[in-house]
Amino acid sequence: MTGLLKTIVFVGVWGSAAAWAQGAAPAELRLDAQQKAALGVRVAQVTAAQSGALLASATVSVPPGREVTVAAPYAGVITRIDAGLGDVLKAGAPLAQWSSPQLADARRQMREAQLDVQNAQAALARDQAMLADGIIPAARLQISQNKFQAAQAALQAKQAELRSSGASSGGADYAGASLTSPLNGTLVQSLVSVGQRVEAGVPLFKVADTRQLQLDLVLSPEKAAQLKVGDAVSVPSRQAKAVLIGISRAVDAAQQAQARARVTTPGSLSAGEVLPVQLHPAAMATQAAWQVPARAVIAHQMQSWVLVASAQGFVPTPVKVLSSNDEQSVVSGALSDKQQVAVTGLASLRALLQKDE
Repeated sequence: MTGLLKTIVFVGVWGSAAAWAQGAAPAELRLDAQQKAALGVRVAQVTAAQSGALLASATVSVPPGREVTVAAPYAGVITRIDAGLGDVLKAGAPLAQWSSPQLADARRQMREAQLDVQNAQAALARDQAMLADGIIPAARLQISQNKFQAAQAALQAKQAELRSSGASSGGADYAGASLTSPLNGTLVQSLVSVGQRVEAGVPLFKVADTRQLQLDLVLSPEKAAQLKVGDAVSVPSRQAKAVLIGISRAVDAAQQAQARARVTTPGSLSAGEVLPVQLHPAAMATQAAWQVPARAVIAHQMQSWVLVASAQGFVPTPVKVLSSNDEQSVVSGALSDKQQVAVTGLASLRALLQKDE
């Protein structure tokens, strides 16, 4: 042990060993600036947490029905791209041109179905006239009616197939068609390039109406139990606010619960980003709380502590952790927003406090 560390142990530990042994709060660790530097100790400011906020992480997304994926209806080749990432689109605006032999075949089958309907309709009209003249029995007319209805059903099926693909019945380019945007929104993802061959069902574009956003929250069961619909959510890093509209307390395989919040003040939120958020349960509205870096909280003898900077060194201060994530912790205790707590060198400081237990 170096002379500097021996001095730290002598000054800081002997004054606190008795207090730790009796289970009381440890005495102040006395360290000068040189000793703090040698231990690599740095501090961070204590800040007031709004209404005892719970900390969580959330993904910014768009509500159901405001985001769609445009896929390839048939296998084919992309011949032209008409929209780029970030473009604002109207419903029906072209996204790309594509060509497919399967599309040409589907249009052929639809045309054949139209001819079958015409033939069946003509046969039905002929049999109706022949029945009226007593030339054929009624059973033959019934057969003609059934054939006409079957032809109509086949035509409707082919028409529905082409409508679902977004293609019309055909123009000058019988094998080509245009992929269009199904809603007003922004092109948020483009997954193809000109000349690329795609298979049926492969996602090509994603269009989203980003005027309304939501937060998809991941929570521990303990946090979910403290929340209710209508509780406020804030995103300080983006100056955004939201309100809870749905909570599922059922946990998944990772033992996490889910919640959803509607964004009321978007600030600078962007769809797709993952960021820390604060939840403000009404039940915790009157509870004073403080936010500190998560690494500032140390545990000892079933108690959480922070080391508050003082003129002589650091004062171990007991706290209760209300909520935490990987970056921040919300705690209650005898703190103020004028204080600073140690955030680095904690292993050395904790060792000093435990030296003579």
